[in-house]
Amino acid sequence: MKHSFKQRIIYADTDAEGVVYYANYLKFFERGRMEFLRELGILLKDLKEKKSMGFTVTRVECDYMAPASLDEEITINTEVVEKTGATVAFYQQALRGERVLVSAKITVCAISLKSFRPMRIPEGLF
Repeated sequence: MKHSFKQRIIYADTDAEGVVYYANYLKFFERGRMEFLRELGILLKDLKEKKSMGFTVTRVECDYMAPASLDEEITINTEVVEKTGATVAFYQQALRGERVLVSAKITVCAISLKSFRPMRIPEGLF
């Protein structure tokens, strides 16, 4: 399954040159993962309250090919590409039209919010 959403570039997203500051793509990708999970019916707030479970980013591999600028609309695509007992890897892209601006593989680990140690992802969650 693949999820997409549109993101308008605002002034706070840009650097002194008027292009998106590189680290802000990680925030766009975070929003993409949240919306993807929401579409699957997975609410992180519920996982926290009912299972004392959260996710933490453990690895980011990111390639920057072209910039986005103020007031442009970009699309953030998200899909699951790998899953183990406690981790999920997402492939994400930021696109302007059909052009890929930034791509990333981001791995997250399920953790117990009581011990902050890895925990198994419940069956059927992904």
